[in-house]
Amino acid sequence: MGSEGFESRQLKVKWLPLYQRILAEVEKEIEIHPNYADLQNQFGLLLAMKGEWTGAERHLLKASHLNPRYREAILNLGHLYIEMERWREAEEIFLSEARRHPKDGFLHHILGVFYLRTGRGREAAFHLRKAIQYTPYYRGYYKKKRVWQRGKVHLDQKTESIIRKIPLNYHYAQFHNFIGLYLARERKSVQAVRELRKASKLEPDEFLFHANLGTVYYHQGAYQKAIQEYKQALKIDSFYGMGYANLSYVYGLIQRTREALRCMEKAVRLNPRYADLHYNLGLLYSDRRRYEKAISELKKALRINPNYLFARINLGVLYEDQEKWKEARREYLKVLQITPEDEQLRKRLERIS
Repeated sequence: MGSEGFESRQLKVKWLPLYQRILAEVEKEIEIHPNYADLQNQFGLLLAMKGEWTGAERHLLKASHLNPRYREAILNLGHLYIEMERWREAEEIFLSEARRHPKDGFLHHILGVFYLRTGRGREAAFHLRKAIQYTPYYRGYYKKKRVWQRGKVHLDQKTESIIRKIPLNYHYAQFHNFIGLYLARERKSVQAVRELRKASKLEPDEFLFHANLGTVYYHQGAYQKAIQEYKQALKIDSFYGMGYANLSYVYGLIQRTREALRCMEKAVRLNPRYADLHYNLGLLYSDRRRYEKAISELKKALRINPNYLFARINLGVLYEDQEKWKEARREYLKVLQITPEDEQLRKRLERIS
């Protein structure tokens, strides 16, 4: 698709009533919270879809200045520069991110596509190999696109046409993703699913779209569909720790505790500083009567967040079940120091005392 086709899509988006309402809401929120990077990124994306590239660039730059590690805003800015044919600035952004995250297959994929689009086959081949090395998903992806054949980059008229579409699809896919998340917050899950499916269809190799779709299915109660989307997200990015955590929650709800435990263990290995994950892993160990490991995980959660009341209460209950009265009493007293009005816990303390 050339730029003319993309502009026609922008015109359709521009007059959507939902788009106009969201644009007005985000603009109003920015007036109240001008230093929120999320809002600046969202407004930049919306302006890009409207075709106001100068305004889009200004807000995306502000988002990345407010939060220099804000990946989504940085990538949105890079793709905006591609659409504006500001190749050097786009290249600098993607290379900088790849240096920051050298084993991120998605970033190497973006660079591979960028260099193919700009006719730099040697650099493209280097980054395509890196994408395959760090994210095996891309081997099949490139073969399907007929860009990668027998270990070499292969370009013909058809593959060049596909490559031209990829950067143009990116912002439109991000737009559908944003609209989908907005509708999900409004509890319009059917419409949210429709938008998120459009996003994942336009950019099937973006793990976050599948993860977001999985979360909407999860809240719908469509657990098998949620599992399918979370698995697809993890197939694309096997280092997506929260993907394993979300998959664990779904497995837990449908009583597949062994899978839930295995996924939560992976989530904790990938995100060892998340107290919630240690807490949930502790509960899963407790359910399977692996009490020593359960206590260890709850203690880890409390080392990260000493005021994590649920973790401390459950730790006290585990000690109580094992008749470790002194330890249980210690944990309950710490909770009552924070929430002295908890009568149920006070009665529990009186009983073991």
